Amino acid sequence: MNKEDYKWLSANYKLLGNVRMTNAEAIQLFDIYNRTTGENKPITSCGRCVYNIKQRLKIELNIYEKANSRD
Repeated sequence: MNKEDYKWLSANYKLLGNVRMTNAEAIQLFDIYNRTTGENKPITSCGRCVYNIKQRLKIELNIYEKANSRD
């Protein structure tokens, strides 16, 4: 995860919960997920799929914070 992605996710952390997203927010969320994991998941409205992406991004946020808290 890069610094810009971290800043965006931190500023929009509420999107990682059970909330509706705009199309632009969904695009950004999936872009961050794909950059971070190296996967190429298409944007979907599948509830379970979006949930899993949000959960993975929460984990990646925690990893980024732990790695950068040592600085």
